[in-house]
Amino acid sequence: MAIIKSAWELALEKTASLEVDPVKIKQEQKIKEGRQLAATFLMDIDVKKEDIQKKYDAYPKEEKQSVKEGMALTLLNNLALPRTPLFKESFPTLLALGSIVAEGDEQITSLLSQVEGFFSQYLQNQEDLITRMKEQFAPHLEQKQAQLRQQYGPNFVLHPEQDPEFMKLLDKNLLQLDEQYNGILDQAKDQIKELLKID
Repeated sequence: MAIIKSAWELALEKTASLEVDPVKIKQEQKIKEGRQLAATFLMDIDVKKEDIQKKYDAYPKEEKQSVKEGMALTLLNNLALPRTPLFKESFPTLLALGSIVAEGDEQITSLLSQVEGFFSQYLQNQEDLITRMKEQFAPHLEQKQAQLRQQYGPNFVLHPEQDPEFMKLLDKNLLQLDEQYNGILDQAKDQIKELLKID
């Protein structure tokens, strides 16, 4: 009769062949430190670019690439389509972080500057789309408003944002716009990763 092995014994057998790679562990640790360094810079208004640059420069050469990778990953995670024009207030900090990570590579800093313009263009296109759709939907909305005034009185006003049909159509079009812009943004991020030689 075969011996039934406990779950503990099976787990031990599976993990016995696994080897701990100290180099990989150290690399992961440095990536994490890079992420934390970048996050501190982006979140803490009292932290200056010079402080982060000094800390980054203090890393030995063999650790720098991993730290840079962590910083770059945090930078790229923070490059997302803006919801309001207020993104312009925090974008200089992203550019400053980018210049640390770029280490003088003008292609990267130029790409990041282009992303800022791209974000402004996205918000403008979003605004134009909403205006255009309101104009196109106006006759239909007036019809609905006329019907509802018979029910609720002559002072009843129907705004496009109150109409479920309009909002559904608007959401669909905004989603398409987001997909187009996210596609281009992903290409820019891939280009930055390639220039920085990170995965």
